[in-house]
Order: sequence, then structure tokens, then C-alpha cells
Amino acid sequence: MNIINPNRGSSRKERKRNPMLLFEKISCHPRRAEPVTVSIPCGLGRLRPGQGLVIQQDGHDLPLQTRVLARWPDRSAKWLLVDFQPDLPGNAAVSLPFAIVDMSAAIAPPAAIVLRQAPEGIAVDTGAISFLVPRRGFAPVTDVTLHQGPTWPNPCGGFLLTASGRSVGTAEAECTLDLEEPGPLRAVIVVRGKHRDAAGGWLDFRGRVTAYAGKPYIEVEHQFIHAEAEAQIDLASLTLRLAPQTTGTPRWALGEGYYRTQIEVSGPQARPLARLIDAELILRQNFEHYVDCFYGDFWADWRDAQGGLAVTIHQAHQNFPKGLVADASGIICQLYPEGQPLTAIRQGMAKTHRILLHFHGPDEPLDRLSVRSLQFQLPDRPALSHDWMLGNDPWGDGLCAAEVGDRVLGELIARFMDRHTALGMLHFGDAPDAGYSVGFSGGAQTVWINNEYDHAHNCAQFHFQTGERAALDAALVAARHWLDVDLCHYSPDPLQHGGLWAHTVDHAPPVGMPGGVAPSHEWVDAFLDYYFLTGRGEGLEAAQSVADNVLRQLERPALRDIAQLSVRELGWALDTLVAMALGTGEQRWRDAADEVVGRLLRWHDRFGSFLAPYTSHSMPRVPFMIALTGNSLARYTRLQPNPRIDALVVSMTDDLIAHMRGPDGVFVYKEFPSLRRPFAPPQVLHLLTHAWRITGDLCYLRVGVRQLAYTLRQPVPSRDFAKRGDPCGAVLLGASSSSGATFAFNYPGTAAFAAAARPLGLLAWLEYPEVDEPAGGDPLPPLPRGPA
Repeated sequence: MNIINPNRGSSRKERKRNPMLLFEKISCHPRRAEPVTVSIPCGLGRLRPGQGLVIQQDGHDLPLQTRVLARWPDRSAKWLLVDFQPDLPGNAAVSLPFAIVDMSAAIAPPAAIVLRQAPEGIAVDTGAISFLVPRRGFAPVTDVTLHQGPTWPNPCGGFLLTASGRSVGTAEAECTLDLEEPGPLRAVIVVRGKHRDAAGGWLDFRGRVTAYAGKPYIEVEHQFIHAEAEAQIDLASLTLRLAPQTTGTPRWALGEGYYRTQIEVSGPQARPLARLIDAELILRQNFEHYVDCFYGDFWADWRDAQGGLAVTIHQAHQNFPKGLVADASGIICQLYPEGQPLTAIRQGMAKTHRILLHFHGPDEPLDRLSVRSLQFQLPDRPALSHDWMLGNDPWGDGLCAAEVGDRVLGELIARFMDRHTALGMLHFGDAPDAGYSVGFSGGAQTVWINNEYDHAHNCAQFHFQTGERAALDAALVAARHWLDVDLCHYSPDPLQHGGLWAHTVDHAPPVGMPGGVAPSHEWVDAFLDYYFLTGRGEGLEAAQSVADNVLRQLERPALRDIAQLSVRELGWALDTLVAMALGTGEQRWRDAADEVVGRLLRWHDRFGSFLAPYTSHSMPRVPFMIALTGNSLARYTRLQPNPRIDALVVSMTDDLIAHMRGPDGVFVYKEFPSLRRPFAPPQVLHLLTHAWRITGDLCYLRVGVRQLAYTLRQPVPSRDFAKRGDPCGAVLLGASSSSGATFAFNYPGTAAFAAAARPLGLLAWLEYPEVDEPAGGDPLPPLPRGPA
């Protein structure tokens, strides 16, 4: 087995010769044939049609399941989704070499999923368990048979949701089934329908069932979507009842914990076991985890003389309130427990819950169920070696392979790890902002940033740059929150429908409160990333939805008549359209981007700069907004080189240098006497970097050095594990004066500038002192770059 020392790393030369998938040490238990899914980015021309991937362990090629998710213009693969089942050791990291080779016959796995389309649904056999995903009723599964074990015809009762006095369920819903992954190692079935009661259908749902070859467990998701006429519904409960047929005397158990899992078992009196995770419990628990990555575990088990079923709620603590009840009749999985305060679900909102159904024999040890449950909470996900990213950047901006220097990297890590975060069913994956809260409501109500500045996308790039697992998990968690809560799934208003709500109270604008949808707060890179990293089609659907909303927004008179709104409205709109053109290759997005560029050119030609209205008598320059627009224009040239746009980017940079610096050489906030305070928008650093790349003139980087020094002087509010309850029901983590947007605001510009300036010696003053060897000791090992 290829085991590596995570503290020393492998040499750069070796990693260039043998690209690796790097699994960090997590579990102390060996995992045999552990299901792993990873998406591998490939550079232009690297993985061509007729070629494939091999992954080796102990010198043997592993069976793979692969799917190309995106292609370059030459039809070579840009993102390759890979499923495989390696043997992972306990208490050790492991590296698996991979290579691109000419296609050959696929290696048959020891166990393979068999699917069968039937009139009643899709039948699935993993080799360890068989079941049916029915077309009528999202149970979610029926006719379950454990190989060499019992059969449960109807172990699940469907999801039951109660809101605004109406109870609707999925048990009798008419469903459409789509096969997203066909096996042989992983099968995914997407289910769509409408909750029903005696009066008919109400509230859309999207379900998802995932099975793995050779495994007796199933991952299930349920998403409710408020696409009804009501402006708001009040969620009272959401449950799934699990009631396997009883043979003999049943037993049950319940596990919960954020360090060691505490397991309760039914005693001689066979009393019910119940556990509730609510705000009170969260405030009492003294956890120290970065919650996007891990917090704890929550599961229940029921069994009789023939076999049993365990259920785990994924990230139950982060998405509280949650509950589990186990008794002689089975298990009640309380995804929103009855008796909790009603939760307002605005029109257009959704929420997804994930659970694990683990079918097993009658004597399965509880500690083994607990270990599998923890694998569900924190699955093994490999990282890619840094050298692979040097030639396989899928975004084209170089950030995922940027060498920024240890001091700058330390600042970025601090801003990432100390981000203000939140727990709660509608809040996990997002963060509040103290400045917005005071500005919008005087601090009486919390204002959520709704992952402003595309936090998820920046985390994804940071993961590929550093190999940090927490950054990958943060990207997936933030994108998931966007997909559910902040994406307007439905509105009768076409300017709201399908868009992303800007920062506001309750994530979506309540009646009479500020907020809404505007191009200046709509991004699609995170949705595209979510699709490219996971293969989940809903990510691509969401990106298309938001981009279509941007196109409708661009037809507004205020955006067609230039210089009526801030320039960032067109700047961010252009960035969205360019992202779609680069991500999908569709011509319509390129055509729309061309049209926006035309508007920006006319704007600049009229004033000689991007002046925009502010007070009733002024049109000041605003460096932050002008710079982000310039950065979008620079990104636009990745579609096709354009000397006129290059000249415009340089002209914008020169204009800001000439007019928007204070006497200390630092850029100011706005071109207005009462607002000429020093300001450190990293977007200006990014713009200076583009101007240097276009011209080769070091003056742009020298201006940026002063700006970077000022930026790094700004304090990073420490999260310091402070917890407090919020009137909206969330539990907030971090200083009350901080913002959740800090990392996304700072990362792209700071990293791009440092990567450009550092090799030229312009940041030598910033580096840590070099220590080649300790006093009287052996030389220190080199610091690893990327995961090791």
C-alpha cells in the first residue's frame, strides 16, 4: 500500500512524475473498498477523446466509474468525475498514483450495481442489498432485501411535512425518475414530484437515492420547494417514519456526540429513546470544530431477530433542530421536530436534508454502525497534488496553483478559518454581517450576506491551491445553502424568479424590507463548481437559472441606459455571463457578454471613465466598483483576445491611480470629500495585476505593494469559538462585529497580486525569516506545498 508521511510530503519531482490522489489521515479504522468520489480537473488537451484514467493501488489498476462533466473547445475533458473503491488504512495517510492512458477494456469490479427499469420503478441490486425506487410514492424505497437476510416490503413511510395548518406527504406522490449515475460502482436516481394530501398536490419536492456497489447502505435526500402562491408558509414539522416489520422482540439504540459518540440502548423496560438537537443543546456543547467540515454524529438503530435498520441525519447539529425517536414500532426521523417554533419559509425557498439508511443483520455491532455513520458525516475525499494543478487549471486564472508566499498564505488562511458562521436549518452555510445589520435594521434584526462575493467559488479555488479539506467542504456547504435558501426557485415576478437574493433579513426579502435580486449580487461560478465537483445536475440547472435572470435584469431601462446605476451592475453581470460561456461553451452566453461589453465601452467613451450617480449632484469614481468591472473585462478576454479591451483595462487602471489615491498613496473609498478615507479593496490589487500582465510595466505592481501592505494591516476578527443565540433562531459563531464576506472579498485579488509580485522580489519585505537549520540540529525538512 502506498502510505506517505503527511508531515514531510513527497518531493516535487516525484509528484510531477506520478500525480497522486492524496488521502489525509482521518479514521483510525481501516476501510476496505471504501466508496470514493472525486472530480479531477484536466488542462486543455490533457485528456483527449479515446483516452482514459487509471488509478493504481499496490501496483494494480482499480475499477473505475467515470463521466466527463465539461470539455474544452478541442473536446478534451476539463472535469472528469471518478468513482472508485480503494482500501484505506486506519491511522495513516495514503497516496494513490493516477495517469492518463489510451483507452483499454474496463476493469470489472468485484461487486457491481445492477439496475432494472420496471413499470413500477427502478430496481437496484448492489450485491449486498436490493430495493425498488417506486414511481408512485417517494417512500423513499420499498421491497428491500438484505442479501442473506430479511426482506422489508415497506420499511419507510414517506416524508410527511406540516406547514400553515396543512399536512402533505410523499408516500402517494406521482414521481418522475431520472438516472443521474448508472453504476457500476455508484448509482444515483433523482426523483421529482409534489407532496400530496386529500386535497391534492402542494409543495414540490426533489428526492435523491444513492447506492454503492457491494454496500448495504443507501443515501437518501429530500428537498422541499416552496413554489406555491403563498408569500410565506410556516413550517411546523418534517418527519420520516421507519417501521420495519417486527419478528420477535425488537431492540433499539440511539447515538449522539461531537467528540465521543454516546450510545444509549433500550433496557429491560424497553422504554423509548429520544434525543432532540436544538439551540439550547448547541449552546451547551463546547465543540471546537470548523463546522463546515465536521461537528458530530446523530443516529438511531432498530433491529429484531431477523435484521435491522440504522438511520443517520447528515450534519444534524449544523442544521438543527433535529430529533430521533426509537421505540418498539421503529424510528421517527425528525428533520424538523414537532413542537419547535414555526419557521417561516418564503416563497421561492427550499431546503434539502440528507440521511443514511443502513440495513444490516441482527447481530451487527453498534460500534460498527457508529463508524459507518461517522464516515457519512466525514467521508474520505482525496486532494490533488499541487504540481498537478500547475498544468490543469480548469478556471484559467492561475489561482489554484498560485505561489503567494507563506505570509500572504497565512493571512488568507486566517480570513478563511475565522469567518463568521452560523448554525440552523436555514442558516448553515451562510453568515451574518454586522455592518449590514446596523445599516438595514439598526441591529434589531440579523442581515445575512447570502454568501456575497461568491464565497463557495473562492473556497473551491482555495482548496485546489492549498489542498485543505476544510476549504472543499466549505465550498460544498455554501453552494448547498445557495441552492436551497438563497436561490429564488419560484416567483411570479420575472425579475425575482430564478435569481439570487442579495443580502437581507431572513435570506429573502420580507414584505416591506429592503432586498431583492440584482446583477450586482448574482454569481454562478459556485453553482458551476458544485456541478463540476459532484456531478449533480442541479448545480448546472441553478447556474442557468441565475444567468437567465441576469439576462432579464439587463433588459431593465436603468441598465440599458448607461450610467443610471453603479457600474458594478454591468460589471458583475458580465462576470456571470463570461463564467457561463467558459463553463458551458454555449454561444448564447458569449453573445450576451459581447452585448454587455458594448454597453461598457459606450459608458467609458461618454465620460472617459466609469463615472456613476451617487448624490443628486455628483458622479464620483468608486475604485471597488470600477476595479471589479475591469476584472470582469479582463476575464472576458479569455473567451477571445481583444486588444481594445486590454487597452480599456489599462486605461481604467491609470485613471484610478491618477485620481483615487490619498496623500499616503493608498486608494480611497469614493471620489467625494466626505468619503476620501483610505480603503483596501483587493479588487484594485487584481486590476493592477491585470494591467501589469497586459503591459509588462512594473509600476502597476509597485503601486499595488503599498496597497497590499495597507490591506494586511487590517485586523482579522477572530471567531474564538464564541457562540450566541440570535432572535431569528440561529446560533452564531464569531465576533458580533465581524462579517462572513471577509474571505471571499479578499481572496482573488490578494492571491493574484501576490502570485505576480512575489517572483519579482517585490514582497521580500513581507516573508518570514528563513531558518535553514535549528541550532545544533539536523536541517529542517522543507515545508510541503499542497496536500501531502
